[in-house]
Amino acid sequence: MKVYAWQMSSGRRDRISLAAVLVAVAVLVGLHVRDHPALSHIDELQHMDYTLKSPFHVPRNGDTIGQAAMDEAACRGIDYPLRLSIDALNDWLHLTGERGVALIGPDSVRRAEVPDCGSLDMTPDQFPQSGINTASPHPPVYYTATALGGEVIEAVPGVDSPVTGARLVGILWLGAAAVALWYVLGSLGASTWIKALLIGLLAVSPIVLHESSIINPDTTALLGGALVLAAALRWDAGRAPGWLLPLAALVAVWLKFTNSVAVGAAVVYLAVRAWQQREILTSSRLKGLVAVGGAAITLTVASIASWSAVQDARGLIPSEQLPTNAIYSVDSFQWDNLGDELFSTLTPLRDPFVPDTLPRNLLEPLGDLINLLVIAGLGSVALFSAKGSNHRALAAAAAVGMVATGVVTMVASYLTLGVYFDTNPRYGLSLLPFAAAALVPVLNHRLIRWSVTAVVLATAGAALAGVAA
Repeated sequence: MKVYAWQMSSGRRDRISLAAVLVAVAVLVGLHVRDHPALSHIDELQHMDYTLKSPFHVPRNGDTIGQAAMDEAACRGIDYPLRLSIDALNDWLHLTGERGVALIGPDSVRRAEVPDCGSLDMTPDQFPQSGINTASPHPPVYYTATALGGEVIEAVPGVDSPVTGARLVGILWLGAAAVALWYVLGSLGASTWIKALLIGLLAVSPIVLHESSIINPDTTALLGGALVLAAALRWDAGRAPGWLLPLAALVAVWLKFTNSVAVGAAVVYLAVRAWQQREILTSSRLKGLVAVGGAAITLTVASIASWSAVQDARGLIPSEQLPTNAIYSVDSFQWDNLGDELFSTLTPLRDPFVPDTLPRNLLEPLGDLINLLVIAGLGSVALFSAKGSNHRALAAAAAVGMVATGVVTMVASYLTLGVYFDTNPRYGLSLLPFAAAALVPVLNHRLIRWSVTAVVLATAGAALAGVAA
């Protein structure tokens, strides 16, 4: 009876801890949305237009932004980093036809000029990228779900616009990712403290917080990665049918195509597990691995190719002529940059954008520290975890995915669009659930656990202090 009572208490404590994590997610994202009304420089204008037109209209390649998006952009403004490289500045000037950029220093850009709020004669070409919706190549699932969720949230007192409602849906996307990852970490034997700590480490990192607080399909990356990882772990443990991983891959990819890197990581994980178990690996198990991994990859490639073909067929202009693609057009494969791309997304947590409403002097170094902790943790797992453990396989999958993302993106972009651009670290965000799962044994050490706890609390405190000020 005493044992049963303790188990009930432990389960209740676990549920309360998960609820506390979800409340923290809601507070951090909600305050960020409240205190940072300007549109993000990460193409939020285009993603916002796509969302405002959903679910009854899917933009085509070459569509221009609508009146609702122009009104919101004019009144909110568009936020740009204080410091941009000369190359980035030149790209922006070229993209806007050398018009509409306000300089506030010799090498910095703050805010793109847009028409005055309430202007009666706004036209799309007065906005960045000539007002063309460059988000049109993305699949509509994220935008439709966000639009519908935003309509519900907009009815809540204090929510002042459809854009604010859509931004607040980021709480649901990040919350769903937290729930999925909570299950995954629990299946790997993580304690309640470790589960809360690892999810907190991801949620408070500046790049995840920013992506979860704006309208951008990258906010689905953690959820997509967690679903794919959960399916791979269950199939590996013999607790799920073979179709579960391909189904999870399909869901993740239709949320955003860059979530496909998580599918690749899952296949790498299963391949490493097969190698670890090679002495007892049966032919039927090997055939199952090939079938499951092959189906996941096939569905991923087919999804990307089919939607891209549909958008190209119905587009007003070819996708390679979209402004964001046109400025990166190249005549040949950029072999000189191949080496740089090997490490372009290692790790996805680096180089975050921190808006002015948050203390950049605190969050940037804390974000770098979180980035370093993830790298060091994966290295420790690879070197010191038990031979043949699934944690070591997870570390290998995360590391391979992080290194390969840049190269795969570079090759795919050149073959499909004839373009080259530096791969953004956020393209690898769906790999973070694999990294978090791999770090479970590292946090079993008391000193490390307390140290990481201090970093998480300090980062969350810095963010809260910024919005509270």
